[in-house]
Amino acid sequence: MMPRSLVNVPVLVVDAWPVLEWFYKRSPVVNLFTNMLESASRGEIHLCMSRLNLGEVYYSVVKKYDETAAGLLMRHLRALPIEIISVSDSHVDVAARLKGVHNISYADAFGAALSIERNAPLVTGDSDFLPLASANILSLHWLGV
Repeated sequence: MMPRSLVNVPVLVVDAWPVLEWFYKRSPVVNLFTNMLESASRGEIHLCMSRLNLGEVYYSVVKKYDETAAGLLMRHLRALPIEIISVSDSHVDVAARLKGVHNISYADAFGAALSIERNAPLVTGDSDFLPLASANILSLHWLGV
């Protein structure tokens, strides 16, 4: 159940893609996502992210840099206005069905599953989600160029 203060606030589900683009300071996503974080800080929107996608951010930064950089990013992310949602059994079931039917990564399937479960747009620029949006399985808040 959502806190009373968030009842009329639009919810957006954050994929790993915009977080990584923001971390790597890639334009124009860095500015777009920063604006989104500022809106969330003001209570104008509510951002949430699957814990599994947070893990995707971590391993991506470890692969590109190292564990120290990934640890620093994780500490920074935990201070941001993004609610991290633990993976539930129903979340796993929806993600597994999506992965079984669609050509998306298992990690992406968790972002999609949370978007579907929350009936909220998925914030991304990852073109792997476009077929799901075209099939009206989920809606996207597109940050890609």
